[in-house]
This record gives sequence, C-alpha cells and structure tokens, in this order.
Amino acid sequence: MTLKQLFECAKSLRDKLQKDESSEKYREWLNRAKDIWRPYKPKKLELEVAAVDSGWNYRTYCGFYLYAIRAMAVKQSSEIVTESIVDVGILPMESKGAGISPELYMQGIAECYEHDLASRVSKFLDIVLVDGSILARLNMMYNLKKVRLFREYVVYVRPLRNAKNILFISKYSQDRSTIRGALGDVYYINKATRDVGYTEPIMHEKGGMLASVFYVRLSENSDALHVEVPAEINSEYVESVIDVLRSMAVKGYPYALMVAHEMASISNELIDMLSEVAGLSVLPTAREVLKVE
Repeated sequence: MTLKQLFECAKSLRDKLQKDESSEKYREWLNRAKDIWRPYKPKKLELEVAAVDSGWNYRTYCGFYLYAIRAMAVKQSSEIVTESIVDVGILPMESKGAGISPELYMQGIAECYEHDLASRVSKFLDIVLVDGSILARLNMMYNLKKVRLFREYVVYVRPLRNAKNILFISKYSQDRSTIRGALGDVYYINKATRDVGYTEPIMHEKGGMLASVFYVRLSENSDALHVEVPAEINSEYVESVIDVLRSMAVKGYPYALMVAHEMASISNELIDMLSEVAGLSVLPTAREVLKVE
C-alpha cells in the first residue's frame, strides 16, 4: 500500500510539472531567460587554475561519532598546489558541535577548510574554483548564530572578501533570484538557450559579504553553471572566465573540480580503517542495533 501511494504521488507531481510547462507564466520565464542570455564566442586564454574541494565522512557510536575531513587544492593534472588539510576526531567533545547534526557539523567545518585553502592559493594562482555557493553557505550558517561553529565560520569567510579570482561554481543551483520563476534560474536558462554564453553579473549581499552572481555555459548544449565571485566584477571579467575555463571543461564543467572532488572524497572503507587504527572498531556502531539476527 505504501509503495502504491508513493507512485501515485510521483504521478501527481509529473502531471503538475506538465501543467506548469504549458502555462503563460512558464512561457514568460522562458522569455526572460532568453532576454538575459548573452551568446559569446570564446577566445583562447591560458591562466593558472586550481580547484578546491573537501570530503568528509563519519561513523556513529553510542555517545559519540568519529569523523574525518580532507580538503585540498589541486590542478586538473592532479598536482596538489599547497599542503592539504586533514582532520580526524570524535564528537561530542565539550560543547563543540553540540546541538547540530553530524552532517551539518562536518559540512560547516569542511567549508571552513575550503575557504582557508581558497584564500591562500588565490594569492599565487590566477583563478581558484570552489564547488558550491558562498551565499547559500552563509545563509545556512546565519541560521546557526548561537552555535560556536558559526563564529568559527565567519572568521574563515572574511579573507574571501573582494577576492576577484575566487569563483564558487554550482551545477545544480536552486537560486531563483534572477528569473524569479517557480524553479531555479538555471532550469529556465537550460530550457531556453543552448549556446556558449553568460548572463550579466548581479550584485547580492549576505551578512556583509558582497558577491557578483551570474550564469555561464562553457560548451554548447551543456548545462549552464551558477557562479558567484565575492567581489564586484563586470561582463568583461565574465567573458575572460569563459575564455579560460572553456578549454578545460568536460561536458561543460571544469575538469579541475572533478579532480578535486575525487581526490578529497573519504570512502566508507577509509573511515572503517581510521576507526580500526583509533581502536574503535571493537565498539558497536549505532546502526548495529537495527540489525536483526
């Protein structure tokens, strides 16, 4: 019965989406996407580019959890451009991380490390790419003002201000601030346009952080990317970004970010080995109580 209800809900959702796509509002949003899109013919521009990403994982025990985080800055050749950050520990310890889920705590700390790496490598590289959205990250953290993690997070964000060569890139952004449709801007841009190009940058502010927000497409018929730069930039800057990244894009996505994601990830097998080295493998994990003999 439960499965039947789930499939009925999915069918209702499909019918709703189809109805929405035939509405006048939908056509209005598509026209808006066409109007703001600027087709562009890229030139060749070679600059030094690195990507920053992090990976984290944890294992829950009775009363605490073991976590591991790895953050790194790499080139698309897999060359590590500065010393990576690694962190292994257990929580809760004192009040650190108290009151929030392991997933949210890991994400917050990993992003602090990403910001630290991006700030450092931006001083000697031309472009630094970071996976995600700085505005979405700040919005999430501002909902945690009473948590100690928030204060630490703000410290790591401050050095990013006015950093014109740090780009936060999202492939699956839900930002609706440009087209203001029912779905994210990138949905309508992908439906209405397929050529290489961009949208004019628009300034946004969150908690004292200014960011220029725009969309780019690096390859024909690929998905557009949502980009945020924590500084004021213009359309010439956006065109130079396309010039640099187009040659190193795979299916419209910067290959360096793919490499950074792969190198930073922490698998379940690795967290198992860390648990064993820390002497915790003999303890029952929280999920073992769900097993039925």
